[in-house]
Amino acid sequence: MKHLISSFLFKSFVFLTLTMKAGADDSLRIVSDMQIIRERMLLPFLESPDMVRVNEYLQGLYPDGSWVDIDYADTSTTAWKPVEHLRRLEVLTHAWFTPASHLYHNPELRRQIGMGLDYWLRRDPRRPWWWNSIGAPRIMGWILLMLDENLTVYQRTQGIKVLEKAILGSTGQNLVWQAEITARRALLQKDDSLLMKAFDLIASEIKISDKEGIQPDFSFHQHGQCLYNHGYGAGFAEDNAKLAALTAGTVFEYKPDKINLLSSLILDGSQWLARGPVSDYAAEGRELTRPGENAGYLGDAAEYMLALRTGREKEFSELLARIRGEKTVTLIGNKHFYRSDIMVHHRPGWYMSAKMYSVRIFNTDGLSGCDEGLLSHYLAEGATTIMRHGNEYRNIFPVWDWQHIPGTTVELKPHIPGEPKRKGTTIFAGGTSDGTYGVAGFQLMRDSLSARKAWFFFSDMAVCLGSAIRCNTEYPVVTTLNQCLSKSPVVIGLKKSSGTINEGERKFTARWILHDSITYLFDKAIVANISNKEQTGSWKRISAQKSANSIEEKVFMLSLDHGANPANASYAYAVIPGTEEKDITAYLTKPSYRIISNNSNIQAVFHRDDKMIGIVFHEQGLIKWKKWLIETDQPCILLIRKNKRGWKLAVSDPTAKQGIIRLKLKLPDRKSEELQISLPEGLYAGSSQIINLD
Repeated sequence: MKHLISSFLFKSFVFLTLTMKAGADDSLRIVSDMQIIRERMLLPFLESPDMVRVNEYLQGLYPDGSWVDIDYADTSTTAWKPVEHLRRLEVLTHAWFTPASHLYHNPELRRQIGMGLDYWLRRDPRRPWWWNSIGAPRIMGWILLMLDENLTVYQRTQGIKVLEKAILGSTGQNLVWQAEITARRALLQKDDSLLMKAFDLIASEIKISDKEGIQPDFSFHQHGQCLYNHGYGAGFAEDNAKLAALTAGTVFEYKPDKINLLSSLILDGSQWLARGPVSDYAAEGRELTRPGENAGYLGDAAEYMLALRTGREKEFSELLARIRGEKTVTLIGNKHFYRSDIMVHHRPGWYMSAKMYSVRIFNTDGLSGCDEGLLSHYLAEGATTIMRHGNEYRNIFPVWDWQHIPGTTVELKPHIPGEPKRKGTTIFAGGTSDGTYGVAGFQLMRDSLSARKAWFFFSDMAVCLGSAIRCNTEYPVVTTLNQCLSKSPVVIGLKKSSGTINEGERKFTARWILHDSITYLFDKAIVANISNKEQTGSWKRISAQKSANSIEEKVFMLSLDHGANPANASYAYAVIPGTEEKDITAYLTKPSYRIISNNSNIQAVFHRDDKMIGIVFHEQGLIKWKKWLIETDQPCILLIRKNKRGWKLAVSDPTAKQGIIRLKLKLPDRKSEELQISLPEGLYAGSSQIINLD
């Protein structure tokens, strides 16, 4: 719902209606509960309307009930223009409905609303699928519910026919929308059995699924195995939270297991894929190409959930504080979404993720007749989102070089227009997390290009490795470290010298590069491509139905060339957020991390301060380093670290197909030991198994 009332007001209303209902005669309960549902639904429309818009819309309304500036013949699939008519009617009806308006129940305003409603119902503009079965009926439902007894027979009959277009037959978020529209229709028709059916269907989608919807790791899929916690998942989370609060204490209420699952989707899933109110673009699907996408909806969902008894009130309050920008409440930890091939890492001052794809999941959503995401072909080739303040990628996408998405390794062949959605051709994509730190690994295979990529997430940095980069074509291959909005001068340095570079695009030899308080540190001096200049584009460039107006943004881009036809190229760099130039000397003279291996079989990094080693075994193998010996009989990803309680091991199967793994370990100050570990299977295949060795 776009009108969000205050949490206090909503919770007060829920408490009041529950108290009133408690003494109601059982024989009147259904009627009473339906009235409570109706009043709660319309509560947001008791707030004061935007009278500036009300006056503007009234002045532009023609005697036949139309607005001359609306293109009623438009048939575009995303920005469908005729819906503006319904949106304006909703604003006018709001002004008529609420006692907070000086036009409350004004007869002349009611006549004008009727003119506009009759015009729409008579014209019945041709609507694309989503607008026909969801978009237009959603707004029409609000208008009809506010007018209700003041509707003419024609308006009620024809209006309900519009709502009946929301046929209950979809899945995931689409079903939730359709059932919500059906619930409004049931209230208009005073049909308690239809209302119960609608709410039961909505609640039925709150389940763990191996298809669309909530996954066992609390990622969210829509349009097949496509990560969509934001976008479709945003609507699913917020709408269900609203409906759970709406039905609380009535015969239509959500059962406790549904409330628990919804809480987990929000708290254990979606909020991890965002830094406060800023969403990770990897979880937005094709909605990435819409201006202004963000994770602010999580605050709305948290407010609704705080009106319920969840047992997780503290977490919802902290989530709400983060959305509001209260930096004292920080999400800290690491989580691997094994059902969606993405690892996320939260630290007090920064956020980073690594997105992969495999035979199990799509790289992104398809064009789906909407022509959104026209250039979204490389969104899962190891894409990393790196955020400190949250503005790094805000609306950058019209000017992005889409073959230089942060973290990706890409063959720079000419772009071929067409469907970007595809599943990977590798089974090796996964990660291991102990909840605090994490290691992810990926065998990239796309057309002629192959590479082995790994990420190691520590307390103060992330180390990124690439090896066995091969491509037998004439086109160059590049790994991009970042491409974000330019926020400050770019400083490059060797071991004992540094300098600020001018705007433009050049190659530089550097040991480290500093931009926007993030240092990119290499294990040796390398040649890097650095661009710090204006880039031009438009929203229409990436979404056919958006504006073609030119947009310019100053963009920082850092990448490494592997050349054409690389046979065994590699890269290694650390991302160290929250640094200044004076901090870099310490990392150069006494680095806290050590790259142990970076080849086609094993990628491994040790972090001294975190007392941790992370290893990606692409094949069965053995690694010996100082007092460490680790051997595995299967491909796996390992994380071993020592804390105050002793040694902790986390292991996972990135192929999501093995049942048992055998390890031989010799850790510092410990005897040699052999472990046989049963790994999760079925829906939980690929998840981490954590073992306290002591």
